[in-house]
Amino acid sequence: MATEFRFPDVGEGIVEGEIVEWQVQVGEAVAAHQTLALIETDKAVVEIPSPVAGTVLELHGAPGDVIAVGAVLAVIGETGEAGAPETEPAVAEDSGEIRPKGAIPIPGGHPRPPVTRVVERGSVGVVGELEEAPDDGEDPCWDGQSGRLSAPHAGSRARVLPRDRLLARKLGVAVDGLRGTGPDGRVTEADLRRAAELGMPGTSRTPLAPAAGRDEHGAVERVPWRGVRRRMAQAMMQSLAEAAQVTTTDEARVGLLWHIKEKEKPAAAAAGIHLTLLAFVVRAVVAALEGEPYLNATYDAGAEEVVLRRYCNMGVAVQTRDGLIVPNLKGAEQLSILKLAQGLQELSVRARERLLEVADLRGGTFTISNFGAIGGIFATPILNPPEVGLLGLGRVREQPVAVDGALKVERVLPLSLTFDHRVVDGATAQQFLNRVVGYLEDPDRLLVGH
Repeated sequence: MATEFRFPDVGEGIVEGEIVEWQVQVGEAVAAHQTLALIETDKAVVEIPSPVAGTVLELHGAPGDVIAVGAVLAVIGETGEAGAPETEPAVAEDSGEIRPKGAIPIPGGHPRPPVTRVVERGSVGVVGELEEAPDDGEDPCWDGQSGRLSAPHAGSRARVLPRDRLLARKLGVAVDGLRGTGPDGRVTEADLRRAAELGMPGTSRTPLAPAAGRDEHGAVERVPWRGVRRRMAQAMMQSLAEAAQVTTTDEARVGLLWHIKEKEKPAAAAAGIHLTLLAFVVRAVVAALEGEPYLNATYDAGAEEVVLRRYCNMGVAVQTRDGLIVPNLKGAEQLSILKLAQGLQELSVRARERLLEVADLRGGTFTISNFGAIGGIFATPILNPPEVGLLGLGRVREQPVAVDGALKVERVLPLSLTFDHRVVDGATAQQFLNRVVGYLEDPDRLLVGH
């Protein structure tokens, strides 16, 4: 009997996902827990495994389509068995158009061998634990000494991260069959770009590109708004529509703090930790939130209640090539400055490698956006809903300041605090900033806790 597999709730209120890539085709035999598809949900790429063994009879949706939780994703049954006679609409387009019922053909020509998703040993998917596939012993496609790429090995499976599969699609590179220069033959971003540059067999010379055209004034390109950027846009519009957002600014002289950071940097590096000013700022913000708890809260409009969080999950905005992602560091109030630096470093790497889990992106209580790392001084950041506070950090720069009636060149950190005026008034917001500035200008206060 055919089994309708519906897109599962992968956790914490997810209502929809975007199909990144199918790992199987219609007519292909699959094992229980074999990955059917990669689906991007709330900025995390999630592996969706098959609940049963059998033959794929139908696949609903194509890469780039948005599918709702509970909609039929695939139909799995016995070979030769007919698919489900009637299924719910699977794909909801941004325009509101619902595609017709029934299976949607998956692009591509000829059937390919079954593909088993390769993940790090011990990583956990939606269902159970997925083991790493054994090494097939084939030669790498990229020879670092000769600087040449060979043709893909027929029938072999590529070891590749989800974010690099996305890049391969954009570059038009045939991933399966490659063995790259990464650990255990994993195909890296550099391998994919070399393959695209050299036009290796199986690689399209024309990567996927935005649709081109013209309007009444000249040439235009229409770029599908998908993935992280689509979700970020939705979240920002929701944030602006629901919260009364105000931004206030201040500055902190961080010369002493900068000296401490530089002094302790070598010892931290010896422990494998990249110590940055951000770790000290996070510690100062955590301390300030203890004194101003209404900045570490959410507003429940339905119940007309403010929910004060007695823990601090510190969100940190990370710019990736796919867009802005805001994972959060759980239990930041319990971590030392070195542990904060280590946690921030790991979050940043996993965000850029698209290895975050949904839990990394949920449960934040306050967010810091370090736009000064790119440039800029002050800004008006948009809140990360449902949080009521976000601190933006500008570029640290040397400038003359008046100290005891005399001019002195100091390192100055610009601060931009956006807050929800429904929950926090202007006086409370400034008191919070005063606390942050006090901790940054006098780091000894962080040690004695006042």
